[in-house]
Amino acid sequence: MNELDFRTPFIYFLLLVIIALLVIIKRISVEDPIIHDSKDFIEDQALSIEENKTLNKKAENIKGKIVLIIDDFGYRNDEISDGFLNLNIKITCAVIPGHAHSVSFSNKASEKGFEIIVHMPMENSGNNKGEENFVLLRNLDSVTVRKRIKNAFNQIPLAIGMNNHQGSMATSDLRIMNFVAEVLKEENKFFIDSRTTSETVAEKVMQSWGVPFAHRNVFIDNDPEEEKILSQLEYLAKIAERDGYAIGIGHVKKSTLEALKIKIPDLISEGFVFENVSEIISVNSVN
Repeated sequence: MNELDFRTPFIYFLLLVIIALLVIIKRISVEDPIIHDSKDFIEDQALSIEENKTLNKKAENIKGKIVLIIDDFGYRNDEISDGFLNLNIKITCAVIPGHAHSVSFSNKASEKGFEIIVHMPMENSGNNKGEENFVLLRNLDSVTVRKRIKNAFNQIPLAIGMNNHQGSMATSDLRIMNFVAEVLKEENKFFIDSRTTSETVAEKVMQSWGVPFAHRNVFIDNDPEEEKILSQLEYLAKIAERDGYAIGIGHVKKSTLEALKIKIPDLISEGFVFENVSEIISVNSVN
């Protein structure tokens, strides 16, 4: 009778032990990165929480957002118009088409990082002088309105929206404002109502067409006296604090520039920030 050979079972046993060890080692190597990934994830989450706290703290420190639109660029190219570009804040430059410096100023302002909109001439209740090739009159047909708006944007191609120059009669006319809204919708532009009349229908019409829209809260320099402008800037800031933001419209005047030089540092130190009008519209857009 042959003797039992114990070597073969022993070899099988050793193989099973080796295989088991390999499986354990593999599991450890797979699980280890997961542990590290979890730690990284926890650290990332903690970092995100701290970042959010910082952002929230900054937001809490913002007293209000002020938007300044300065109208009537294009009439002049001098130390006054350039002075507005040296205020070291965001302003929206409303450039009126059809004048000697309309194109050159819009290019200069854009190169310096300023936002450009078309300051579109519209019919008012008084005499409508100048910009004859651009002014939107109530007796115009839709083809002519379209042509004039497109010509304005072609002359100032860097413009991303429009506000009205004068226009107390045009902005209160449903027919004309529907023509305007149709073109702005096609061109993907926004409209800022300067609110030169309480009878304006601009908001209602723009909303019906889905055109992004906002309106002026304060004219800062209807009275050109520096003290009056400073007072209007205070009033603008109060609205911004109350509502979160406010839109003020001024003009390319020396007294306006000097008042802004005085008041801007005070407003910033009080916690107000200056924004482009497009940033306000993006929050309040009807689209």
